[in-house]
Order: sequence, then C-alpha cells, then structure tokens
Amino acid sequence: MTIAEIKRLLDKYKRNEISEEEYLQLMQEVADDAHTSAIKADIMETLYGKAPDMAFGEEEASAMLTGIFRAGEADARRLRVVRRRRLVYGSLAAAVVAGMIATGVYMSQSGKQAAPVAAIRHRPLLPGSDRAMLTLADGTVIPLDSANNGALAQQGNTQIMNRNGALSYNAGGQTSEVMYNTVATPHGGQYQLTLADGSRVWLNAASSIRFPTAFTGRERLVEITGEAYFEIAQQAEMPFRVKVNDVQVNVLGTSFNIMAYQDEQAIKTTLVDGAVQLKHGNNSSVLKPGLQANLSSRDDHFVIAAADMEQTLAWKEGKFRFRNTNIRTIMRQLSRWYDIEVNYQGDVSDIDLTGVISRREEAGKLLKALEATQRVQFEVNGNKVTVKPGEQQ
Repeated sequence: MTIAEIKRLLDKYKRNEISEEEYLQLMQEVADDAHTSAIKADIMETLYGKAPDMAFGEEEASAMLTGIFRAGEADARRLRVVRRRRLVYGSLAAAVVAGMIATGVYMSQSGKQAAPVAAIRHRPLLPGSDRAMLTLADGTVIPLDSANNGALAQQGNTQIMNRNGALSYNAGGQTSEVMYNTVATPHGGQYQLTLADGSRVWLNAASSIRFPTAFTGRERLVEITGEAYFEIAQQAEMPFRVKVNDVQVNVLGTSFNIMAYQDEQAIKTTLVDGAVQLKHGNNSSVLKPGLQANLSSRDDHFVIAAADMEQTLAWKEGKFRFRNTNIRTIMRQLSRWYDIEVNYQGDVSDIDLTGVISRREEAGKLLKALEATQRVQFEVNGNKVTVKPGEQQ
C-alpha cells in the first residue's frame, strides 16, 4: 500500500466513513510497521495540530495509552469498526503513539521534531532504619547505626557501647559527677538504648532523649521529644521520672509509651503494666494498665480512656497499624518514617482507614495498599507525596 492510499484511509477513518474491510487494511499497515513515519505524522498532526473538529489534547492522548488496545494482525481480524468518530481515531492514535513511546520517541507539539527521551525511574521511598546521633557531654557528636559496633566513648565512670542498633551505658562505679548525653533519631530513623540503671528505651523516628550517663541522687530524670517506649528497671528508692514538655510521668517499675510529637494534637501516655502518675500543672492522674491519658493543648486536664494497645505499640513491633485512622494522622506517621513531604489537595477530613503493614516495606507498596480502598489517591514526585480524595469520596 502506498503512502497516498494510507492517507486516504486515514482521512476516511477520521470522517468515520471507513468500511470494515478498509479498517482491517489500515490496522494491518499499523501492525506491519511498513509506513510508520507517515502514520505517526498524520496522527500527531491531528492530535496536536489545527484540525478543525478534533478535541484531543496531550493529556488525553497519554490517557489513551493506558488502554488495552493492541494493533496486530490476529487482533485486527476480530475488531469491529467503532462508529463513534472520536473514539475510533483515538484507538488508532493509542496504538501508534504507544509504539512511539516504546521506541523512546515523543512529539510534544506539531511541527517539532521527535527527540529520544530517557525512561524516568522514580527513586523508591525506602523505609527507615536503625540510625541516630549521640551527643556527648562535651558536645561531641557521634553517628550511630547498626554497623558501628564496639566501645564508642567514656563518660566519667560509664562506658558507652554500641552493638547491632542498640546503645548501652555500663556504669563502672559510684560517681559524683553528673554528665548528660542526648540520643536523637532523624526522620527515617529509630534506635534502642539501655540506660545506666538497666532501663530500656526505644526511640521512634524524629525523637530524642536527654539523660544522665549515671544516676545519682534521689530520682532518675530523663527528658524526651517525639515518641518513646520505656521498660523501667525497678528501684523503689529512686523513682524514675520522664519529662515531656510540661508533663511529668512518675514511675517505679513499669512499661509505657509516650507520644508527644509537636505536630500531633495531644500528648498520649499509654500504660502497658505497672503504674504511673501523670502531672501537669496542678492536675495529676494515675494510670492503670491498658489505659491511655491524652492531654491536648486545649485542655488543662488529662482525658483517660481504654487504650488500643496494638495500634499504639505497632511502631515498636515494626508495623503500621491503623484502625479507623484519619488519613492525615496516617500520613504524619509515614512522613516521619519514610522522610517524605506530604501535601493535600481536596477535602480528606473524612477519610478514615483500617489496615496493617510492615514498616520494612517501601512506601510505594503502602501507598498502593491505601489506594486499593478507592477512598484516597497519591501522586509521588521524588520525596513529595500529594494526597487526594479517591474515587469513592
């Protein structure tokens, strides 16, 4: 078939005057790739040129590429002529432009020459890992990770050891000198440490703890930001106290979780076992196991209710667990662990989701799982994620 005959069939195709026999002939030319350049030029002129009554745009043409249309000799015999003019020509355009994309060729505007483009590979949004920064009493900063094993420093009579993502303070004897260290995790980091009294602390992402390298006096006082889980070594004669903002948690021997991120609406203290006393100004409350105390910026007292232990402690177990959780709360957790920037388009205030997934998965898998609910959708550009209402909103 000559180029003139192909152009004649293309014109009849666009006018919806093509017969089924002629349609099959034209599709055969597409499948045989005999006159690819002529067909591409005609279709791209129609898509992006000044054809009087065609309404295709670049985005619409790209959208058509996601269809299942495939032009081939075997398929062509089974195809019927579609009588809707716009969709008929769109299917042919999809077939030809798909071939152009496959060969790395793209025409952005009529009259411009095709140019090869490299395939775009998005960097995967990797999960966080065991990493933090240790600041010694003299201001020295030591990076921490699971590979940095062995003795790190000496603080008075206390030796600091690091092994497999966990820091430990081993007191060598009585000391009168009080020295303070700080361990801080970045976005995308977590860490464990054992204090000089044997108490264990798990730090979530974007969190910190300031503590003495050895405990002296009548109390054991530490300060935290962000989120931490504690297992406190029992010493009745020396109560353990945790300070977070203007809240103080007094404990003897217990396990509990404190979440106090600045971008959250409340400070949440959840008791696993033992007993704790919470103080805020002139208000105080005592927690029993299985309860959670919330203190929001709007209130001057603690609101105590039954805790969702699985959801509260999921981060420590290496999971994300959501139970009718608002998408904004979910995305705050993801932004800390995957170190991503989150933006919103549209109203997502009533999008509450339920599910559980490992924190070891790439963010892309988690986002796809959330999209499967059809209540939310995401656009990812580098480390920036835009959240939009889904199809069912």
